[in-house]
Amino acid sequence: MHKTKHLAGWGHAIFGWMTTVTLALWISGWVMYLLPASDLMDMTDWQQGLRRSSSVIHGILVWAFCVMCGRGVWPHVRVMWHRHTEPRKWLWGLTNFGLLLLLGLGGLVLLYGTPAMHDWMSPVHFWLGACVPLVYLAHTWRRF
Repeated sequence: MHKTKHLAGWGHAIFGWMTTVTLALWISGWVMYLLPASDLMDMTDWQQGLRRSSSVIHGILVWAFCVMCGRGVWPHVRVMWHRHTEPRKWLWGLTNFGLLLLLGLGGLVLLYGTPAMHDWMSPVHFWLGACVPLVYLAHTWRRF
């Protein structure tokens, strides 16, 4: 049995997929923000189709993102949790984890909450999601 090189829980493939899915979630989130559901009746047919497609794609990508978090992030956290040799990078990782946790909880509120909860959570969820790729890049800038 050969020993594999340990990459702190991140292989090249999972990192690439995680980056791609994060970018696609970000883009579909922006489309839904720029084409709000409240304006659906006033949109042209192609705008309605784009809005609906973005919503479906966003949901599918969230599922893929959760699978990749289980595959890549948890092993990474397990290995790196006690390594404080680069405190700035470690803090960016904690910030990224916190934002993702809030974003996930916000998504659950958007799916299962009341309309009043949806009204106040929608902008919070959007702006958290808009910031996540920036924090992700700050945490992983060396990989790029």
